[in-house]
Parts: sequence; C-alpha cells; structure tokens
Amino acid sequence: MATVPFDRSVLKVNQAILMIVILAGYVVGLVYHPVAWALPVLAVMMLAAAASPSFNVPRMLYLRWLKPAGIVRPRVVQEDPAPHRFAQLVGGVFLAAASVFVITGLLLVAWVLAWIVAALAFLNFAFNICVGCIMYAQLVRVGLLPLSREPAR
Repeated sequence: MATVPFDRSVLKVNQAILMIVILAGYVVGLVYHPVAWALPVLAVMMLAAAASPSFNVPRMLYLRWLKPAGIVRPRVVQEDPAPHRFAQLVGGVFLAAASVFVITGLLLVAWVLAWIVAALAFLNFAFNICVGCIMYAQLVRVGLLPLSREPAR
C-alpha cells in the first residue's frame, strides 16, 4: 500500500458537489424532467476523476478557487489514494447506469441509483465512512484487486 500526502478536502468538495447537484436536480426534476441530464454530467465527472487526478473537476475547483480563497482548508493526511479512486469509479459506474435509464426514460430507476450515490457521498462527507474504500479493501483481501502501488505525487 502506497501512502502519500493526500488532501481529504478534495474528497469533501467532490462529495458536496454530488449531494448538492443530485438533490437540486431531483427537486427541479420533479417539475422539469430534462434536468435529469445532470446525471450523465456527474457520471463523466466521476469517471474522469477516477481515471486521473488531472481530470478531477472538484479537485481543480478546490485547488484553483476554494483553497486560495480560504473557503475550504486543506486537510492533508498520509494515505493511499487508490481506495478513494476506486470509490469514485463505483460512484461513476452507478451514475453511468443512471444515465442509461435517463436516456431510456426510466427516470425513477435513474434517480434511485443517483440517490444511492448521494447517500454514500453523505456517509463519507459526514461520518468519514467510505463504502467504496471498504469494498476496495475487501476486493484486495480476497485477491480480486491487486494491492495499490501508486507512486508518490
């Protein structure tokens, strides 16, 4: 397991964006159904962030505006970023599935999947319980995923 300096504030910004956009999208979507197209946008955001930190929009927002303005303070810890990237991947897959249901017009299923992502984001935001990280650890333990060897940044 590769531990590196890791700013957990990036995670909190990502989780806040997910919760706010999903909640606002759902409320507005009760009246204006095309707002469900926010879900594919969130899916792309999450999948891009899982692919590379350089494509992580919440990270860019945090580093370029929120941190310099003092709105969000850094919270740097030594930890392996791989479980968090895996959690982003899982959230992105759920939102990608929700996007398929948006496209096919099954909005109820789309919003159920989105609410699962929002609930898991809330668990991590409020209580530091990362279900995707727990999944990652269990998959490594049973040998379905290799142990992370991410290089230090």
